Amino acid sequence: MDSLGRVLVLLVLCSGGFCEVLQSFSDVPNCQNFFYRGQEPLGLASNTTASICQCLQGGYHYATLYHRLARVPIYSAYILEVSTTPRPDLSSSNWYLEPMLGGVFQKEMLQPSSSTMQQNLPDVEDSQAVNDDYRNSGYSRGHVNPSGHHSRVSQLSTFTFTNMAPQDSTFNSGTWNQYETFLRDKILTSCQQTYVLSGVIISGSHPGEGKWLRNRVNVPTFFWSAFCCVRSDGTRRVEGRLGRNTSPYDVVTKTIPELEAILGGVYGGRVALFSGGCQ
Repeated sequence: MDSLGRVLVLLVLCSGGFCEVLQSFSDVPNCQNFFYRGQEPLGLASNTTASICQCLQGGYHYATLYHRLARVPIYSAYILEVSTTPRPDLSSSNWYLEPMLGGVFQKEMLQPSSSTMQQNLPDVEDSQAVNDDYRNSGYSRGHVNPSGHHSRVSQLSTFTFTNMAPQDSTFNSGTWNQYETFLRDKILTSCQQTYVLSGVIISGSHPGEGKWLRNRVNVPTFFWSAFCCVRSDGTRRVEGRLGRNTSPYDVVTKTIPELEAILGGVYGGRVALFSGGCQ
């Protein structure tokens, strides 16, 4: 099935009220809960992105804006939670895929080995990144929404290729990991609720622009993150980070307006990360 065919199938499914690949996150109220005051970012969605309410074992766990052509998430939105379970012992060949990106009528993410996926694997693999794209590439399968910020099924749900982007392994295990640890150990413990947006800046929208794996998956130039911490007394702490996916792997603190200006320059318009007004 070609790209136009997949889009038409998705429109038909969504019109029937059964769709987790959405035209807008507001189509599924439970998915809006991952955004501060239920308001998704402005200025990042386009006709090349898909809004995915990440669903596994009957529950919604986070929201992802996925770039169909670059085959990486522009961002994943989630609520920071205490991690009480170890990293799942799951081979990367069994990490989840999103069947509805390939026009397959299934509400939840599925593993490639499932019978439904086996019947439709070419269309699904064409629609998103898969394990073979990363194999022997020299890049890590970098979680945009970190598994260590979740527990149980929510943690397992982060092991999907719609939540992955090629990440330099030194950066992944070094300065970016230090920032993710800071969120878990410092921000989580001081906030009643913390809303996180974590994403990438792609190096090009089409092969030939920027760097790609197998001419299919874009290698981002930067990873970014923004958090809105709501304290028990009603006050807030809101900050951003911008991390370079190449040496020297620096991670720089940014105000939200600074980060919005950078993203707006990349994606060509005004960006509002916390459009619900976290300040």
